[in-house]
Amino acid sequence: MNRVLDAIGKLNPRLVVGIMLLIVGLLAIEGWMLLLRKPYAEYKQAVASRASLEARLSHSSDQTGDLAKLTIEIKQLAEKLGAELRMPASDDEMAAALMEALDRSAAVHGVMLSGVKPKERKQVSVFEEISFEITANGPYLHLSDWIMGLGQTLGNNATITEFDMKNSNGEQKVALSLSIALYRPLKFNEVVK
Repeated sequence: MNRVLDAIGKLNPRLVVGIMLLIVGLLAIEGWMLLLRKPYAEYKQAVASRASLEARLSHSSDQTGDLAKLTIEIKQLAEKLGAELRMPASDDEMAAALMEALDRSAAVHGVMLSGVKPKERKQVSVFEEISFEITANGPYLHLSDWIMGLGQTLGNNATITEFDMKNSNGEQKVALSLSIALYRPLKFNEVVK
């Protein structure tokens, strides 16, 4: 041991300090590798997990907003569908409601409604198809606008099945005859299997 101390005593003091600093540095690196590397890795993993969770939470809050929008849209569509499928219960009330809607629409478009006649009824799937033959006359463009507006007047539960336009007695008026089919859902006990 004396030899080692004599050898160290003969060395330059700067070299001894450098060697000691090198040894302390190596011990610090080894200590970091053994003691601090695992907590540092866990810290980095926690930071990455936090960033991932924040991204998921922001995405889920967007989904909550989307869900609220979809709920409102579904409610509006259900109300619209319910309004379109609600027709007067009795046939007389339905015919009166149809004539009133057609007469009001014809007056707005400058068309003269000549007649509304009920036609045959038939079952189509789970609906009852009720047909009417309608006659009207007026200027061609007014009749065209009136026909184009029937979808809004009668709703989506009505369909024009056939129509015919003819020149009316050499005047500037056109005679129109068309068939409209209304669809009313059958009651559960009316559905034929």
